[in-house]
Amino acid sequence: MILSEYKFRPESDSLAEENCADAASRLRKAFEDSADIIIINNLQVDVYDRQITVDHAVLHTYGLTLINSRTLYGKIEVNYRGEWSRSVKGRDIPLENPTELYKHISKAIRDNLVKNTDKILSKHNGAQKTFDGLPIELMFIQAPKCGLQGNGINSSNILFAEQLPNTIAKHYSSYKKRLYQQFGGMDVFRFISSDLYACADFLVGNEIDRTKYPEAQPDQSEEAQVKKPSRRVIVRTKRAGGGPGVIKARDIKPGKKKLAAMENNEMQN
Repeated sequence: MILSEYKFRPESDSLAEENCADAASRLRKAFEDSADIIIINNLQVDVYDRQITVDHAVLHTYGLTLINSRTLYGKIEVNYRGEWSRSVKGRDIPLENPTELYKHISKAIRDNLVKNTDKILSKHNGAQKTFDGLPIELMFIQAPKCGLQGNGINSSNILFAEQLPNTIAKHYSSYKKRLYQQFGGMDVFRFISSDLYACADFLVGNEIDRTKYPEAQPDQSEEAQVKKPSRRVIVRTKRAGGGPGVIKARDIKPGKKKLAAMENNEMQN
């Protein structure tokens, strides 16, 4: 699902916009019809006293991915102090470290979600769900002809636009597998459908209207009742001479109702 479309930013460099548009197009093509993955382009986030634009945010059932696609173009160098610069016509222009910036963005988003937990997340068995364990991943899209040099670059979350849809799909599948498997005792965060759409609307500043969202499961609504676990019934038998008995299938006789039904069927035939 595409919640907010990609918009051209005239103040950005043409190479940056080309890379951003390519990433947005690939996300649209891959997840436009998905009900469990919501794409938000040009997400505005307040970080301290600044308003920063996140190029793409992918909100899915198991977490959030923030994507930067307007920074890594041209020739970029990172020195031993972790300082970034871009070479433009032979001049080195200082560049804000995108990885550190997006860490602050991630923290700002998480803090804002936690403050508004009761608005976004529903209750489960009468208890308020929380954002504990919500994974927020960071990805940086490298332009095709971009050159990255330096020892202070963490390339684990840097990829090309054509790799983006498959990478997100793999991460989604890995979280889904952990949900149904005991993966080291890890508790997997999970949105229910109504909470997923509520979170997406909250991030973009829309009004949260749960009447328009998919309904929550009965045990995840605010009026949920705590179900008592069913008691196991154990039938014990004894042998005539003492000791535990064993009931075999051939020794089980049908009940009166079943016998009556069988007799009626025989009479009709």
